[in-house]
Amino acid sequence: MSGYARVAFGGKVPSIMRVGKNYLSDLINGGAGYPGDYPGRVYYVNNITGLSTNDGLSWEHPFAQIDQALLASETFRITHATSNKTIRNVINVQGTETAYEKMDQDFNEADLVGIGCLRHLGGAAGDVMVSGAGAAAGWAMTDLLAGWDTTLNKGGGLGINVYNVHFEATGNYFAANLEDLLLSSIEDCMFMCSGANSYGGLNATNNFAGNILRNCHAGGDAGLPQDGFSFSGGVWNQNLIEWNWAHARRYGMYVTNYLQGGTVVRHNDLYGTTYGLYDNSQETTVLGLAHYNWNTCVSAGTGLQVTNGATTRCTGNLTNNAGTCDWSVTLAAQ
Repeated sequence: MSGYARVAFGGKVPSIMRVGKNYLSDLINGGAGYPGDYPGRVYYVNNITGLSTNDGLSWEHPFAQIDQALLASETFRITHATSNKTIRNVINVQGTETAYEKMDQDFNEADLVGIGCLRHLGGAAGDVMVSGAGAAAGWAMTDLLAGWDTTLNKGGGLGINVYNVHFEATGNYFAANLEDLLLSSIEDCMFMCSGANSYGGLNATNNFAGNILRNCHAGGDAGLPQDGFSFSGGVWNQNLIEWNWAHARRYGMYVTNYLQGGTVVRHNDLYGTTYGLYDNSQETTVLGLAHYNWNTCVSAGTGLQVTNGATTRCTGNLTNNAGTCDWSVTLAAQ
């Protein structure tokens, strides 16, 4: 099964569960928690059968939207944190034919698991799709909300694991706009636009450190994001970014963070019309810079552009225009 287990709900929607990330017992009403007798709670979300007034603790009484479960999870976690107990909760979200409302509730120490098919196209069809519906509430250009947003920082962004969720946006919005995400993991997720161009796929500002970003897709069906994966602002240390792919109108991956020590970017496929992968960090020490190994970087302009330390931190990258990265394998310009 290649590390996956499949479950069917009502015989209609196939579900993908990551072995070691989620447990079949979690999907049983009144299940034992996470895991066994651990004090953390398991919450359930279904935007067809759920209600905001439910307690979200069973499939019979699920929440209707993800933010409702995130608020309940964070409230419960805080009650334990005040007594110096660190707990984790799990939020299981049922994939349906209807998109979920955007997420802007900050949360910590929780696993958010999409229970549905794994899709890499725009539109909701049995997967867990979270959308800004093409418009932001109120401050459209300063509150760049779309699928998932933590810029309304209420103390969230630590120890978050997100699996198999499809974030989507159109227009001047990001599919995911993250600020201060630490010690977290994002896997098997999509950051997409559908039917029109979007501002970006995943945009991470300020501090993005100690995270894993794995097997995620930034792109679209009819339209494309301006940038696929964008990292800027504060600390970008100790991250592992691997096996992702992006197709974008400008940058496949864009990095300007100064502090990058210990971050490894490997085995990604990155396409952007201007740059496939662009790193303009002003840090000059090798130990303070990220390493780029075995990526495929393709562009109508420059496939790979690394401003500082390219010959000592770029190895085995395949690109149609190596820019300043002399040690990478180079193909003839297209």
